[in-house]
Amino acid sequence: MKLIPSFGEISSKTKDAFKRFPVTISWAILGTLFTIYTVESGDFDDIFYGKIILTFILGISWFIAARFFEEQFKTSKEWFMVIPFVFMLAFYFHLPSDKTRFNNEFIIRFILYFISGHLMVFVAPFILKWNKSAYFNYLKSVFVAIVRSLFFSLILYLGIVLALLAVKHLFNVDIKGERFFQIFIICLGIVNTWIYLSDFPKDIHSQIAIDYTKALEVLVKYILIPLVILYLIILYAYSLKIVINWNLPKGWVSYLVIALSFLGFIIQILINPIQKTSDSRPIKRFHPWFYYLLLPLIGLLFVAIFKRVNEYGITENRYFVLVLALWILAMTLYMLFSKHKRIRVFPLSLAAIALVVSLGFWGAFSVSTKSQVSRFEKVYNDIKNTDFTTTYQKKDQLRSIINYLNKKEAIDKVAPVLGYKPSTAFNTKSSWQLQSKLMDTLAIKVTDKPADKYRNYHYSINEFNMLIDIKGYDLLKNIYLGNSGNKKEKTIDKYRFSLQEESNIIAIWKEDELIGNINCSELINKLKQQDKNYNIDSSLMTLEKEIASLKVKMLFKSISMPNPNKEDKNYMVNANTYILIKENAE
Repeated sequence: MKLIPSFGEISSKTKDAFKRFPVTISWAILGTLFTIYTVESGDFDDIFYGKIILTFILGISWFIAARFFEEQFKTSKEWFMVIPFVFMLAFYFHLPSDKTRFNNEFIIRFILYFISGHLMVFVAPFILKWNKSAYFNYLKSVFVAIVRSLFFSLILYLGIVLALLAVKHLFNVDIKGERFFQIFIICLGIVNTWIYLSDFPKDIHSQIAIDYTKALEVLVKYILIPLVILYLIILYAYSLKIVINWNLPKGWVSYLVIALSFLGFIIQILINPIQKTSDSRPIKRFHPWFYYLLLPLIGLLFVAIFKRVNEYGITENRYFVLVLALWILAMTLYMLFSKHKRIRVFPLSLAAIALVVSLGFWGAFSVSTKSQVSRFEKVYNDIKNTDFTTTYQKKDQLRSIINYLNKKEAIDKVAPVLGYKPSTAFNTKSSWQLQSKLMDTLAIKVTDKPADKYRNYHYSINEFNMLIDIKGYDLLKNIYLGNSGNKKEKTIDKYRFSLQEESNIIAIWKEDELIGNINCSELINKLKQQDKNYNIDSSLMTLEKEIASLKVKMLFKSISMPNPNKEDKNYMVNANTYILIKENAE
């Protein structure tokens, strides 16, 4: 298959592609035009338009997959194209309201549907009919189509951009920056999609002649399989270390086992049509030895996952890792014991899982919320039973749970434990204020100082709804004190403020004359006695002093200190502060 076809071939394939995929291409054109309009009108970042753009993006792969699936039937099933359209409508109306930001849940759900749609493209023509040779050729066509469409789109985009830049600089024509983004949208949305769809043969199942190139064999034999062996050596060496030291595995090992599994499955797909006939021993023996060697590592994967779940509960991330572990185990057992070993099961099952885990009480979002609420109840009751006196670590665990639930907009789920709804009790629209007020209301006292790994040497107040009393002062300015910034930025009228190096002394200059210093050491010592670093009471971050003929008030928004190995490093590195001054104070 040629990578770069002739112009006539492109023109012919373009017409055929529209006849074959009229709904998909029309959808891509509408989505592209709508996105261009939002860029032109300045509404690209608006939540309402963002919902529509996401729906258009999601629909392309699902309409392609639906068309491929429909082509498996002998008679036309045009009505089948309604299914992805209904799915797009359901997705759109399930998105948050126009005045709400996209939270992590909706972003993750979009990614899951996006992945699922693309996986369905990889398998849709072979759901009802199976031929491993035709499937291999189909996957090769998909890969070539992706490379070719991206290559053509990129070349076209760069060519047009260079032409516009030439016109702009040679003829002094004013070209808005938005035009370059709009051209990018056209190339990606219309050109890329159209060229991609023009590369698929009509009779997919009749393409059974295997053309297994030498380059592909070299890639598998000398690059991919050696990488698998390398990962296996590393993981088995780590497993031996665990047995010798009798330690539980680190959570990071989960990602390496998952990466190894995916690499092995990809190799299996690549060698599937030639494995039995190949003269290469690594290719011929890849199955079943890879799967036998993978089984113990899957056990290691489950141990690592359940260790983290037992310590910190289930989050979306741990849920997905656990589901992937179960899927890897299922695929491994399938490849070892199934008679058919049809590799379409890889993308098909993963696409189905991506859909299933996003919905219902069994889904990632519901399970993770319930797990963290249960964990909150346990930690909260432990602290409550000790009269709200506990270690810094346990308090930090509670704060972490509250922060997690707050980001998920599920903080009111802890109402049965607390006896009240935090959102109602604190009556604030700020999510940051909500979790801060909840922690402050609990008034938890700590019995120890935080270890360095829990310490944060940056202190800040809560600026939301903060009022600054300017009575008795003439001027107010927000100033950054530190090594960066110029003198003008640190000056109020003719007075300049500077933080002395490795000290808590703030020097005050009148023009070029030093008129006095403000020592912040007492303030720093009080801050270090606090068991929290944020939402500090503003009174603890305020200093007032009279110097010569100047009255000064400093309200620090934030103060940063070095993270010391020694206790004597109690000086400010930088500070962000409001400074109020009055001359000729009596």
